[in-house]
Amino acid sequence: MDNEKNNPASNQDDNWLDSILGPRNVPKELAVDEAAVRAAGLVRPDDAELERIVQETMAENWGEPEPEREMPKKQPAPPAQNVDPQSLWQRIRGNKKSGDGLWGIPHLISTAIWLILILAIGISLGRLLWVSAADLLALGKTPMEVTITVEEGDTIDDIGEKLEKTGLIRYGKLFSLFAELTGKGENIKTGSVTFSGKLVYDYNALVNAMSYKGSAIVTVEVMIPEGYSCAQIFKLLEEKGVCKASELEAYAANGELEDYWFLRDVERGHKYCLEGFMFPDTYEFYLNDKPGRVIEKFLDDFDYRFTDRMLAKYTALNQKLGLNLSIREVVIMASIVEKEKANNLEGYSIASVFYNRLTHSASYPYLNSDATLLYDVNYYTGRDLTPAERTASPFNTYTHTGLPKAPIANPGLGSLDAALAPEDTGYYFFIFDKGANKHRFSTNLSDHEKLAKELGY
Repeated sequence: MDNEKNNPASNQDDNWLDSILGPRNVPKELAVDEAAVRAAGLVRPDDAELERIVQETMAENWGEPEPEREMPKKQPAPPAQNVDPQSLWQRIRGNKKSGDGLWGIPHLISTAIWLILILAIGISLGRLLWVSAADLLALGKTPMEVTITVEEGDTIDDIGEKLEKTGLIRYGKLFSLFAELTGKGENIKTGSVTFSGKLVYDYNALVNAMSYKGSAIVTVEVMIPEGYSCAQIFKLLEEKGVCKASELEAYAANGELEDYWFLRDVERGHKYCLEGFMFPDTYEFYLNDKPGRVIEKFLDDFDYRFTDRMLAKYTALNQKLGLNLSIREVVIMASIVEKEKANNLEGYSIASVFYNRLTHSASYPYLNSDATLLYDVNYYTGRDLTPAERTASPFNTYTHTGLPKAPIANPGLGSLDAALAPEDTGYYFFIFDKGANKHRFSTNLSDHEKLAKELGY
């Protein structure tokens, strides 16, 4: 420092500063920072430069705000590849705390929410796939007998809707999609198809059953009239295309049947041995059906129709009459009533006539029913009988006491009920009044013969 004070050039500079800033006795903290001036390389700055240096120095020393400076021009943004992704994510997140997750939720909670959402979506999708596959492959389904009718003009969506309504499938739209994707929907034909109650059908089997390339099962409805014999029923079923009469006769005689309680007194071996138990009703059969299935359908219906209430009547009947009739003998009586009555109401009176004769066999040993012998001629043997054969026929109730050997028809519910609960009368005779289209009853032979004469017999 001493060398600088003795330097004329330095003194000259000091004098110059003194001329501007005033005497050198200004407090040191207010004096110009001479070192800063020399460091800037300014020995004799112009007025403007000098003023700038003074202002900066005073601001640095006194904490005064710096004078406004001209802002540098905006530099172009660096290339995208130079941006730090983590820094960018931090800027996007803003001022969230480091422990915050999605939407400001702590990371642990947000992670749990995501897992729950993913699990729920996965379970829903899995269940949807499972139920769709189960429906497609018929998994867990139970057999059901259903008839579907495909009409002219039905679309594949219409068919799917019909299948869904019957319960064969759960998703008609899925079936339509399957049929279209496989191209098998074009093979579906019009007409009725009955699906077996012993099988389950997946989508492929359903399409095949309804297509002409598959084994479609067409059904036919057959109404069996009350009082038809087995011979008449078998012939009608053959005419309807259900089964050949010869096949039905052979199965009725010797085919394997379930253990039906009402057949225990029936001796098999004859083609009409099931007479009386082929219940008259309206049935739906398959075309070219199996004889065993056809016959058991009749027997199942008889079993269904012969209710516990009817069994109670059967027990009461034997107690009332003092007899020990079997179910088969009651059916024989019902078949005679079926062929003799003009209407259901008078069936109870006709039944009373025959039961009165059975319980008073000493006075009236024969039932004297024309219908029984006609059955032998028309159906059981199917031919005219010689006089000797007529006399010997087990269906001739004029020459044989008691009930005939077998039912002579298949009775309906009305005749069965009349045979189980006959009217309580004193009648032993009846005769048909053609004019009134009904029978008239008598308690003795004299009145009966008088009525016969009046009616022109």
